[in-house]
Amino acid sequence: MIARLKELFFPVIHCIDPNTQQGIGHALRNTEIAKENGADGVFLIGHGMHFCDLHEIYEHVRRHFPTFWIGINFLDLSNEKKWDRLVEMADQCSALDGLWIDGMPDQKLLVPSSVKVFGGVGFKYINPHIDGDALESACRAAVQIVDVVTTSGNKTGSAPDIDKLISIKRCLGDKNPLALASGVDANNVSAFLEYVDIFLVASSICERISSLGNHEYLIPQKVRELADLIHG
Repeated sequence: MIARLKELFFPVIHCIDPNTQQGIGHALRNTEIAKENGADGVFLIGHGMHFCDLHEIYEHVRRHFPTFWIGINFLDLSNEKKWDRLVEMADQCSALDGLWIDGMPDQKLLVPSSVKVFGGVGFKYINPHIDGDALESACRAAVQIVDVVTTSGNKTGSAPDIDKLISIKRCLGDKNPLALASGVDANNVSAFLEYVDIFLVASSICERISSLGNHEYLIPQKVRELADLIHG
């Protein structure tokens, strides 16, 4: 159980088809690397994957790591026409800790109180350049709907301008956590620590391993290095 949403590091695992030989093992191996190298938890995400397949992966990972913090991002359920199904799937995930939505729901999702909902403001491919009064209005609305406002740079692997983080954190205030979900690495994380409470990271701590199907695997030493920097 995580007591407070601050100074947290969640590697993001881009899952692969659970029906393939490596599917389940890929998620288990990456979660083990994260856990053994100082991460506070993981987020499982499935690009181009049906939500039922991602749910299956989640249940395998949860059984092997019953007390580790695990969140999930059902990309194919992250739109206003599917909020009910998203809530249903969150309920079906055993002991789920976090539910991440790239955009921002238009309503508070009726998930168990133990599930922390992450929603995007100024998020890549949706509204990365929002600023001024529109940004302030979006932040005010967001804290009424989600537990953790999540932002990013303009695209995958791209770090945001520091001024963007300063503006969002000013709008949120000290009581509302801010997560950053792109562009973080060991060289720049120190500049973000004053404004960001939670780091969701993949690109800078992963490598593709050809002998294991050319899929992304976390690099233990890079996970450890980033964990140490974030935790101080």
